[in-house]
This record gives sequence, structure tokens and C-alpha cells, in this order.
Amino acid sequence: MTAIQDKTEMTTQSQRLRNVLSLAQKGLTSRIQEVWFHPRFGELYPEFLFAMYGVTVASAPAMRLAARCCAEAGTSDPLNEWLQEYYLEHASEEDDHADWLLSDLRSLGVARERVLERLPYPSIAALVGSQYYWMQHVHPVAYLGFIAVLEAPTHIEFLREVSERSGIPLASMSCHARHAELDLGHVAEFDATLDALPLTPKHRDLITVSAITTIGHMERVFVDILEHFERIRNPVNATTIFTSGDTVLV
Repeated sequence: MTAIQDKTEMTTQSQRLRNVLSLAQKGLTSRIQEVWFHPRFGELYPEFLFAMYGVTVASAPAMRLAARCCAEAGTSDPLNEWLQEYYLEHASEEDDHADWLLSDLRSLGVARERVLERLPYPSIAALVGSQYYWMQHVHPVAYLGFIAVLEAPTHIEFLREVSERSGIPLASMSCHARHAELDLGHVAEFDATLDALPLTPKHRDLITVSAITTIGHMERVFVDILEHFERIRNPVNATTIFTSGDTVLV
């Protein structure tokens, strides 16, 4: 056995995935920073929350669909029983997270009705829709790739700095703050879980492709946040935007 072969075999499943994602998500990381460090972040933040609501409101239903796909597949794959239980457990944890975002938006003057009546970005539909395809037409293990990308909570110290810089009350960042406090060990737990699973090469490839697809769609979501916000400068398009600035948009 060569040194390269030995090192490859010693690399865990989660390490291989994280190595790939570290290369693939540079563009997404840049877009996320553009949003968080936007010079008018105090005004941009409601638009950011609207986008995150579109992603979050689909999380629990998507996991329940993944669990149903596992149940329908039966014992054809030894992973199905474990995945079904895993998705159902995590779906119940996600149930009220969309309400946290609605509460934050309400604290910034954006009524629940305004959020619900507005069409989500097509990029969000593409983000979630791609997962529906993978889980129903290939294998529900694909959703682990989605989780691997989105399970990245913001640190509470960073949120405090953003609050001080932008003037947004920390109470209006409650969804991000709760994730920062509750999700501290989630990444490590997810990686440990991934390493314990008896994944086949096809499973690993699908999780990786799903994760890379998720990164691409999420990057487009953050581009949409920035582009939609810029429409404020155009009065014709301004009615599609949420902002906490002086302009009242409905």
C-alpha cells in the first residue's frame, strides 16, 4: 500500500465531503459576506430574512417527504430505516423555525401577510426542487448533502457585532441568534453521523452532487437578495422589496 492510498483510506466520509465543499463554496461564501457586510445592511436585512424564510419554510416538509420516500422504498436499502427516523426527528426540530423568521420580520415592521402573499425567488424553488428530484427519483440520502451545506450557524458574537454596526436590535435577529446558541454542536454531530453510515460509493457521490448543487442554488439566492434590494433605487420596481429604511414598501 502506498502512502497516498493509506492517507486516502484514513480520510473519513465527512472529511472527504468537507474537502470538496471547501473548494466549491468559495463563491457562496463571497456572496454571503456581501450581504452581511453590505453598507446598508440595516435596510437590506428584511429582504435577507424574506429569502431565508423561503428556504426555511420548506425544510420540515422536505425532510418529511424524504422520510416518506424511505418508507416507500422499504428494505431495498439498509439505510432507509435509519434515514427515515433521522429525517422525521430533524423535521420536528425545524417545525417552528419559519415562525421565528416571521417574528423577526414583524419586529421590523413587515407583517406576516406581506411575507406570505409575496412570491419567493425562483432560485429558492430551484434550491428546494432539486432536492425533491434527488430524493424521489434517485435516493433520499441526497438530502444529507443539503443539510451538510446549510448546517452552518452564525456565531452569536458576530451577530452582536452586526447589531451594533447596523442598528438592528439583536431581538430582531432571534432566528439567527437561536441557531447560534442551539446549533453549536450540530456540524460535528452531522459529520460523526455521516462517518458511521454504511455508505456505498453511489451514496457518497449523490450526497456530494446534492451538496454542490445546493451551493450553486444558494449562491443564486444571495445574488437575488442583493439584486432585489438594489431595485429600491427604481421606483417602478420598488413595490416588490422589503426594507426597514424610510421608504414604505408593500
